[in-house]
Amino acid sequence: MVKFYPVSPDPYLNKDTDMAPAKFGHLNALLANIRREFSDNATAIAGGLKQGELYSTPTGEVRIVK
Repeated sequence: MVKFYPVSPDPYLNKDTDMAPAKFGHLNALLANIRREFSDNATAIAGGLKQGELYSTPTGEVRIVK
């Protein structure tokens, strides 16, 4: 599994406000969620996902369960 790893110094973190919202654990969780593959919403729900959760389709689209 590919994960995000911090780089020091990070070229995208230039101000204190750039560093506050996201943590690498959050990004890794997001990445794990979009690696769940379902063909459509009905299949995702049948697979146990809840409304608002992320998944990807076999074509690579990232979708939100509705």
